Amino acid sequence: MLRANRRSGASLLSMLRTGIACAVAAGALALPSAASANSTGGFERFCDEWMGKLAARERDNQNHAKAQNAASGVVVEYTGYTKVPVSCTARTNAKGVPSVGILVYHELRYRKSGSSPEQARTSTPAEVERVEVTEVFRYDGSKWTY
Repeated sequence: MLRANRRSGASLLSMLRTGIACAVAAGALALPSAASANSTGGFERFCDEWMGKLAARERDNQNHAKAQNAASGVVVEYTGYTKVPVSCTARTNAKGVPSVGILVYHELRYRKSGSSPEQARTSTPAEVERVEVTEVFRYDGSKWTY
């Protein structure tokens, strides 16, 4: 799995996009054809499962977030994720076989606040940061791997 984000992986993401563009131009990767729709459809299911794993991670992050004293009271911060990906795209090789899947979603930083730890935990979260994340997965011939 290759992971890049706009904070620290901008040059990596640029290299990835350049590499994919070169591969498409050289014919090594092609957009999915109607004939390969069933095989690339497996990547859509994989994306749904991955987003489900991120939702579980968000719940775990929220449940284990530490309350910290701040000038305005108590704050709790945790990492969450958008429920729906920005994009979920499978690419095929020249033979029409899926080879690379690209999943793009947003990672969110949430902050809750209140006068006590209990009040902070039950308050409505405010989004304080949004980062676009791109993950690249490989198809090994029978399943998508990360």
